[in-house]
Amino acid sequence: MIDYHIHIGQFYEIYYDAHKIFSIIESLSNQTNITKVLYSSTSSCRDDAKLSLVEEEIFYAQNYKSSEKNFSVEPYLWFIPKYSEQGISIESATKSFNYCGIKLHPGGQNWDLEKKAHTKSFHQIFQWANDFNKFILIHCGTQKCDLPNRFEFFFKEYPKAKVILAHSNPINKTAEMVNKYENVYCDTACLKRENLEILKKQIIKPAKILFGSDFPINNYFNKNLFDKNTSLTEQYTQDTSIKNLLIQ
Repeated sequence: MIDYHIHIGQFYEIYYDAHKIFSIIESLSNQTNITKVLYSSTSSCRDDAKLSLVEEEIFYAQNYKSSEKNFSVEPYLWFIPKYSEQGISIESATKSFNYCGIKLHPGGQNWDLEKKAHTKSFHQIFQWANDFNKFILIHCGTQKCDLPNRFEFFFKEYPKAKVILAHSNPINKTAEMVNKYENVYCDTACLKRENLEILKKQIIKPAKILFGSDFPINNYFNKNLFDKNTSLTEQYTQDTSIKNLLIQ
């Protein structure tokens, strides 16, 4: 089974080392059945984020030595508005690694399609995913900037780009997009069990709901907002328990 939504890198004051994160997930693979993870670097959210530094992280991450032959890791490139404004093309940005896809966070980063550079990058991203059978993982939420249908034009224009609406939030708009477009999926990252049950009833093809944990981000917020002293191992065990509700 695949975890489509994992993070490494700098998150506020904490740095999540890729090898440590992967080893925790792998150590639990007999219990969770997770044998592959798709990850992106939260260092892309830093004010001083640079593509070269993120690539160094990915190079290190991809050198992870699995103890199990059936466990693997693949990177998303977290593409940010700054790269667009610097004139960095998707073609050049993706040449260093065999990326599984592109990560976009319109809520946390100011993607403004009124800006030509931003719109150009979106077309490049979706064209790349369309041409090479790649994923586009889009953070979704209830703000106007990150609603699941905000980029609907691109879902339709590039029908072979595999879009994952991360967090399935809000449920009704997520279900609308997943039902309307064959190439649109959603994930369970941070999704409550009761909301997953509602989502399964609203989506015509529930198998299009993919498992995503958002690990280790939940651990950070549990400690800093809710004062829960949960270990990373315990956190991933909790995060993966929801996958048993999915239709495989």
